[in-house]
Amino acid sequence: MCYSGGTMSAEKDKRPAPERGVPEPPWRSPRHVAKGSRVPLSRDAIVDAGIAVLDEYGLDGLSMRRVAERLGAGAPSLYWHIRNKSELLQLISERLTADIVLPEPQPARWQEQLKDVARQMRAIAQRHRDGARITLGRLPLGPTVARFAEWLFDLLEPVGIPPRIIAGVGDLAALYVGAYTFEESLGLASPTGEELPPQAIVAMLRSYLVSLPVADFPHVHAFVDDLLGGDADERFEFGLDVIVRGIAAYATAGE
Repeated sequence: MCYSGGTMSAEKDKRPAPERGVPEPPWRSPRHVAKGSRVPLSRDAIVDAGIAVLDEYGLDGLSMRRVAERLGAGAPSLYWHIRNKSELLQLISERLTADIVLPEPQPARWQEQLKDVARQMRAIAQRHRDGARITLGRLPLGPTVARFAEWLFDLLEPVGIPPRIIAGVGDLAALYVGAYTFEESLGLASPTGEELPPQAIVAMLRSYLVSLPVADFPHVHAFVDDLLGGDADERFEFGLDVIVRGIAAYATAGE
């Protein structure tokens, strides 16, 4: 699970959280700045290098050694700033969401604003190799989750959506976007094991479906184009619409 968060306006504050007055979790490694390598070592520099390695080698090729090499340092020096690879992955996961802009909440436009944030989440994950995969299964453990939760309550409470529903919205949205974007990044698997373009795979499936007996599968025949239609963007928007309509069912304002 993960929540995604950013700033509260289009003018993003990129200072570290402690400098903005938001304390970090007590379990997080303290920040150090050390010189002596091509790039002065700091937690932020290591995370930047980690993202660069991720983009080049993917999640399976991301290692502390490669991150250190990119910084012109030895791998042991990284551990003054980040405890281990797991913490690095956590920090990268949170950093990948840092570009999300949380607009000033407008409850009258809550549905579109919520969809816009989800679209941003997907776009950011698409910009980085394994960007969606790295967020799945990781809870947000830094200030990001608190900021996003505050934004959600400011957006949805005036609409009359109960707090327990608001509390689950961020997790639901992040899971949907993360899972959708991860599957999207895998591409369409060929049923034959051969390398085939997506259009050929869809054509194979359509050919099979329309070959089935009409008497047994009348709806399949009647709606085969609906079953197989729509590109990735259309299907993503469909899922968003279903989620937002479900959230709207809990709204009580104006009743």
